[in-house]
Amino acid sequence: MRTIIIGDIHGCFQELQTLLKAVDFDQKTDRLISIGDLMDRGEQSYEVLMFFIRMKQEMGDQCIIIRGNHEQMLLDATNFIGMRLWRQNGAEYTIRSFREHRKDVFDYTDWIHENTVLYYTGDGFQCVHAGLDQEDLVANDTDTLIWDRDAVTGNFYTGRLTIVGHTPYQEPVHLKGNGTFGILEEKCAYRLPKSGIICIDTGCVFGYQLTALVIEGHYCHTVSVPWEGEKT
Repeated sequence: MRTIIIGDIHGCFQELQTLLKAVDFDQKTDRLISIGDLMDRGEQSYEVLMFFIRMKQEMGDQCIIIRGNHEQMLLDATNFIGMRLWRQNGAEYTIRSFREHRKDVFDYTDWIHENTVLYYTGDGFQCVHAGLDQEDLVANDTDTLIWDRDAVTGNFYTGRLTIVGHTPYQEPVHLKGNGTFGILEEKCAYRLPKSGIICIDTGCVFGYQLTALVIEGHYCHTVSVPWEGEKT
């Protein structure tokens, strides 16, 4: 079974579809993981969420959605402070996208709460949205898993290989934890690292690209497609 991990989508539905075609995604045989931030800032948050709702229905446990800070901001937007924070981070694009389909995004908060997870552990790797400061995943608090940037920007983590998004780079990068890093060249096969962080948020919604990390056995490679929409 291949594992296909998709970086931060942020409503970039056309790029998501192009990327899945580029990796020859097969929902019958592949495992699909979103690293989080399905929505906000991009124009088609409704289409992205509907796609993952369908994938969860059809793929069951083989479709995993990591909860990002943007999903969390939506869930927290039930009071004035929470709504203000969400609106400062691209909420208007999501609200408008749902309204264009005569839908209310708040009707889907229960589904998001029930169908997103804070982390995922696979064979030789683990996934969180943002970062971690403890090697034991369950020892990290929710804010760290969803919001942290220190593990990426500080490049200090040397524990079990962790795949993250949240902090955008123009290229997918392996942060080795000792201050060094390596860019993962597209479609080059790499032996799956045992430690460090691979960040696959490549800033699609900011005009760069959407990236997938494909893991098959003990090897991995990246595939990226360029931004196709309007820069926000």
